[in-house]
Amino acid sequence: MRLVFRAVLVLVTLCALVPAGWAQCNDNCPERRTISASGTGVVTADADMAVVRVGYKLYGPDAKTVYAAALEASNSIMSALTSSGVPKDSIESTSQVLQHTQPYEYQQYPAGSAEFAQRQFTATQSWTIRAKPDDAARTLNTAITAGANESGWIQWIVNNPGVLEAAAAAKAMEDARHIAGQIADSSNVHLGHLVTVTQNQTWGMNGNSGGGYGMGTALALGGPVANTNEQLAINSRRVEFKANVYAVFAIE
Repeated sequence: MRLVFRAVLVLVTLCALVPAGWAQCNDNCPERRTISASGTGVVTADADMAVVRVGYKLYGPDAKTVYAAALEASNSIMSALTSSGVPKDSIESTSQVLQHTQPYEYQQYPAGSAEFAQRQFTATQSWTIRAKPDDAARTLNTAITAGANESGWIQWIVNNPGVLEAAAAAKAMEDARHIAGQIADSSNVHLGHLVTVTQNQTWGMNGNSGGGYGMGTALALGGPVANTNEQLAINSRRVEFKANVYAVFAIE
């Protein structure tokens, strides 16, 4: 009985501490008098760097033969890049694979044919090269003429993405406040202070925070192409950052 009595006493005490207005709170309660709005901000900037992907893909009748061809292609591409002035520490290996060729790559050729026999093994290798945006086309051309028959993907990035992300967020907040202000004016109320704000992830072009992407189709060539002063017309893309916010403002 004593335990029951104490429990009832605690319950009565807690109920007495609850403000009487809470039980009668409706849509006119101060904490519910708010306006919500979403905002979007976008800023762009010239890319500071280009990351160029180059690589090759070779076929052979057996692992030893295709590996020998891969050695020649690999060293030729690397030598051409460094000889053209690309610093070696700007070149990063991303993959190198020697394997049985996937059936879909040779099944269209009749069994026993020369093409079928020459596609039993595959060697691939790829690198990424950091270069100034104006040097992207020259770097790509150098690699392709040296035998990089699967190349062409370029990522455009900026060195200080945080500055652009903050600017995009500020623009998004400004947009949300403007929209909320319009709602307040049309409702004959006064927009008050900011109650809460939630920011979605800030991202760069094609969904990557910190940089934008220029995605090019890989150039599938049979082997090294003739060395030429001509090169692809590649222009640096502007990097875009976008931010979305959801803001709640008080009504005064």
